Amino acid sequence: MMEYIKGILTSSSPAKTIIETGGIGYKIHIPLSNYGKLPKLGEPLCLFISTVIREDSHKSYGFLTADERDLFETLIEVSGIGPKTALSLLGHLEATDLQIAISRSDITSICKVPGIGKKTAERLIVEMRDRIQKNPITQTSSSSFSKGTKTTSSDALSALINLGYQPLQAQKAINSIIEEKEEEVDLSTLITAALKKL
Repeated sequence: MMEYIKGILTSSSPAKTIIETGGIGYKIHIPLSNYGKLPKLGEPLCLFISTVIREDSHKSYGFLTADERDLFETLIEVSGIGPKTALSLLGHLEATDLQIAISRSDITSICKVPGIGKKTAERLIVEMRDRIQKNPITQTSSSSFSKGTKTTSSDALSALINLGYQPLQAQKAINSIIEEKEEEVDLSTLITAALKKL
């Protein structure tokens, strides 16, 4: 199976990318959290790959870090957690944040992910806790959300949506702003800067 793929990004959306290498375009599904960190079309991109083969499908899932990919593969081993749910978890919670939520039995944070109910969250915590402790993600996340509090980012996103902006566009603008800042930004500054990008 593929470990990673390097090529030119030819198409991207919040759910998938197409990377061309060797004259072949590979469709790779990605978590929403990776979308705002992708390079511009026509630029090189490397994604760590997990290939999931089912009776009725053969899909590749890509991640910007090996940690995310490895966590994805661990998640889909949990009863009731398929690739779509695992991708949603990593799309709404950074790998390190998800690890912390699991280790602290933080059902509330996990249930904020679309499609995750209380029973699924409880099962996830029970089955993942020991695995997380044995293979912790100690690498500092490169995500924009690691530089600012999730609350600030979430509040900014809600404000922009209330102003009529599309959620995905708003989130991408917020990600971009926090990536550019070397220190944590407050809510008003984040909203003002994001509005300039929209």
